[in-house]
Amino acid sequence: MDIIFKEYCKVVWQKKAYFLMALFALACSISLDLTAPVYYKNIANGLANPYSEATLALLLGNLEHLAYIYAGIWLSWRLLEIAIVPLDGGGINLLEKRCFDVLKKQKYPFFENHFSGSLIKQANRFSRSFETIMDWFLFQFFMNILAVVISFVIFYRQQPEFALYFLLWVVVFVTWNVAYSIWKMRFDQAVATADSVVGGVYSDAISNIFVVKSFALESGEQVRINQASDAVYKKKKIAWFFTFLSFAVQGLMTFGIELLLVYLMVKKWQTGQFQVGEFVLLQSIMMLLIQRLWEFGRNFRTFFTALADASEMAEVFRVADTEQDAADALPLTIKQGAISFDALCFSYNAADPKQTRLFEDLSLSIRAGEKVALVGHSGSGKSTLTKLLFRFLDPQQGTIRFDGMDAKAFTLQALRQQIAMVPQQPDLFHRSIRDNITLGAEVSEARLLDVAEKSRCLDFIKLLPKQFDTLVGERGVKLSGGERQRIAIARAFLEDAPIVVLDEATSALDSLTEQQIQVAIFELIKHKTAIVIAHRLSTILKMDRIVVLDKGRIIEQGTHQQLLAQKGNYFAMWQHQSGGFLLD
Repeated sequence: MDIIFKEYCKVVWQKKAYFLMALFALACSISLDLTAPVYYKNIANGLANPYSEATLALLLGNLEHLAYIYAGIWLSWRLLEIAIVPLDGGGINLLEKRCFDVLKKQKYPFFENHFSGSLIKQANRFSRSFETIMDWFLFQFFMNILAVVISFVIFYRQQPEFALYFLLWVVVFVTWNVAYSIWKMRFDQAVATADSVVGGVYSDAISNIFVVKSFALESGEQVRINQASDAVYKKKKIAWFFTFLSFAVQGLMTFGIELLLVYLMVKKWQTGQFQVGEFVLLQSIMMLLIQRLWEFGRNFRTFFTALADASEMAEVFRVADTEQDAADALPLTIKQGAISFDALCFSYNAADPKQTRLFEDLSLSIRAGEKVALVGHSGSGKSTLTKLLFRFLDPQQGTIRFDGMDAKAFTLQALRQQIAMVPQQPDLFHRSIRDNITLGAEVSEARLLDVAEKSRCLDFIKLLPKQFDTLVGERGVKLSGGERQRIAIARAFLEDAPIVVLDEATSALDSLTEQQIQVAIFELIKHKTAIVIAHRLSTILKMDRIVVLDKGRIIEQGTHQQLLAQKGNYFAMWQHQSGGFLLD
């Protein structure tokens, strides 16, 4: 909970003017609200007396004071309304930005190990819980504390004995609610965790809806959703049971104090020490306080539920191993494009001594402007090497250098902006084609048309209803695989980075389109350093060097002809080629 309160307090500090305004408005409102019964006491005592001009003046005078009080209460609530929107709404706004800032700093493996749907739910609950907790603090905690203090003062001035009974009851009532709610919080957290699981299962099924429908998996996915939802319902039933048990105890305590104080009033009246006006005063305050404290106890469940909802995202805030630039990192420039992997040692689970390292003392130098293909069976380390290149992962030992400069000397933003990536399965934003190519950069129409033509996008874009302004759907589902691939290639043309990584960049293209785009790809990498992960031989054949990987080791390297002449692993893969691909 420390993270939750720390982040929420930062927001309150940023919104302190509105927070103080809200406290002032509520203080005025509750103070005036509890002052009103004092005047009703005077009116009740006056009405109990026979009519006289003096009594009438007294009644009208108290009525005038009540009018001022109600006007003050009305103005207080209007002031509160001015403060509450910037405080609650503005706080949510800041926290939504803060949550994304925390998420985007997480390392790449973090996202591989978490459902995007669950993360979205956690971030949403963390920011929305601020409103719940802030409202609880203002309207329950602060107002009730102030109400109890003012009521005790009024009680004590009228009937000290009643005040002591009342104070004792408040202590017992609040202690019970706090202790019980803290104990019950474990059940609320279990509900929040199970709810995140439902979000993850939903996200997993919906994001893979093509697979679900094409393999007729609807029934199986429905079962998974049902099981996850049933698990949430079971946990909710337990949490609700304990909530209702709390309500029952609060009801008994409330009825008990009300009956006790009325009994004491009757005894005082019996001895002639109690006026009708005092009954009106004390009973009015008691009814007001009992209602407020009842709501306080009932809303304690809401407060702790909000804490439970926020707790999952709070754990993400707690993650210390995030992407961070080194203290002395600079936005350096890669001018030539030379790359060297020096004595790399890397394991996906470095903490486990039994875990075999993927890379053990791996070294590879790529000259500026050299085109290198990485070849190997699945699990050989090709994709991991590119993740290390982008610093999605960092090696446990060894160094990656660009033009002789340590990769860690670059800011992450500067480094990644100088490496263009064309992935095997490019994901697109649910935005226009223009936005997916430019990625937010200001680009002239002429430049946009140029890169679209070079990547062979222009022909199919012209056939779309809104052309460059056509929305592509979530993850680009409205486009074919080849069209998405060509948009990814257009991005690389536009980025014009000195280093280009092609991860089977033409895999989604038919043979005719591939022939058309091969010229464009080699134009793209003509004066650049290129690392190509490929099985398609038409790409590999034109590389300056082919590096063959096996279980994280470089076992062969050379040109296509040199490797064939060695008659080693590459030669064996070549012999098993099929349709232009190297088989795993």
